[in-house]
Amino acid sequence: MSDPYGMIDLSTLRHDAPAADAGEPGVYEIAVTEQGLEQVIADSDTVATLLVVTSSRVPRGAEFLAVLRRLVDAQRGVLRLATVDADTQPRVAGALRVQNLPTALLLLRGQIQPLFEGAVAEAELAPVLDQVAQLAASQGLPGLAAGDEAPAEEDEPLSPLEQAAYDAIQSGDLDAAVAAYQSLLNENPADAEAKAGLATVHLMQRTQGADLDAARTTGAERPGDLEAQLLVADLDVLGGHVDDAFARLLDQLRGADEETRDAVRTRLLELFEVVGAEDPRVAAARRRMANLLY
Repeated sequence: MSDPYGMIDLSTLRHDAPAADAGEPGVYEIAVTEQGLEQVIADSDTVATLLVVTSSRVPRGAEFLAVLRRLVDAQRGVLRLATVDADTQPRVAGALRVQNLPTALLLLRGQIQPLFEGAVAEAELAPVLDQVAQLAASQGLPGLAAGDEAPAEEDEPLSPLEQAAYDAIQSGDLDAAVAAYQSLLNENPADAEAKAGLATVHLMQRTQGADLDAARTTGAERPGDLEAQLLVADLDVLGGHVDDAFARLLDQLRGADEETRDAVRTRLLELFEVVGAEDPRVAAARRRMANLLY
């Protein structure tokens, strides 16, 4: 597909957080999960999709989402808003190579291209969405039926324990989420989804309350402080900087003592679970880790 951005003027966008109430999900909004991402991409043959990766940790992120929902709904089905929670769906954020939150991507006929980063002011955002709608029309995308709700994802129903884990994460009860995933693994130690879920919740626990700027400063000032390096790597994975996280930890293995090697190896294996074995960055990091350890 030819580059659509020749038709969309992004030069005037300002990244000022707008003021608005978060409200309810939009009529034409869909929440993206790891299982549902492929379908969202397939649907972009029908409807131009604004794919937004954000987090509850983003200052005034809820207000920004409220503005996006209203503007997308105003297009009456020409556009769809697909939201990714980077905290509960870190694999999706990682797969999209997100560097900052929030990030907006344009998904059109299966092609994903960056649109903007940061919370853009409504006065500048509305014309851009109008241009995206015009682009969708020029591409012959029929969109969603005006006034209809976006079709729901048809994921397989969650088991009671999976639902309990998901509900616990949504409510911020990470200890309960750990217990639910551990119960799933007790029932089936080979459950890959439960392993990934448990690793993700442990990551969220380790980074809860951490200040990213302070952690990065400490990591830079104390390159030999293993705990500081582990924390920055965790925060990097949570924020989508997967390559940076892996490189930071792998560098710790050079000339390390046995205790350090064990700690770094353990943390890398946990982060591999979070990112996903199918991710090529995991395969590359595994190879480098094996070379450094053995």
